Amino acid sequence: MLIALTTLGATHATILVSCRTYFAMAREGLFFPKAGRLNKAQAPATSLWYQGIWACLLVLSGTFDQLTDMIIFAVFIYYGATAMGVFILRRKMPDAPRPYKVWGYPFVPAIVVLFCAGLFVNTLFARPREAAIGTVLMLSGVPFYFWFKGRYAQKSS
Repeated sequence: MLIALTTLGATHATILVSCRTYFAMAREGLFFPKAGRLNKAQAPATSLWYQGIWACLLVLSGTFDQLTDMIIFAVFIYYGATAMGVFILRRKMPDAPRPYKVWGYPFVPAIVVLFCAGLFVNTLFARPREAAIGTVLMLSGVPFYFWFKGRYAQKSS
């Protein structure tokens, strides 16, 4: 019972937080404009619909195990890049104000980078199909980014 509750809680939080990304992208002209609107309850309902439709397409595309492998593969690339960004920013801007300090720097972010790299390499060898599909899904956003960016640049000129 506890596992079900924590899983539902994590899923609920992920759904509500993730749709805000589409909402913010739409507000900046990098996604469909309707996704940047709030409903009467001040919730990004259209973003939730877009996310729900995409999730349904993904669910229909494979097994639960395949989906989790693809998602974990993709997510840990971003986690590792974020942790690596701490090192890059510290090197490029050593005197920048740091309102939030990274606990255990440089050891904790280094462990995160190494863990993410290990998971990345492991998935490439253990589940190459899922790694390839995860990569294609991530890269499929690149043309859309340039398309939306071009549309936004035309509107602001």
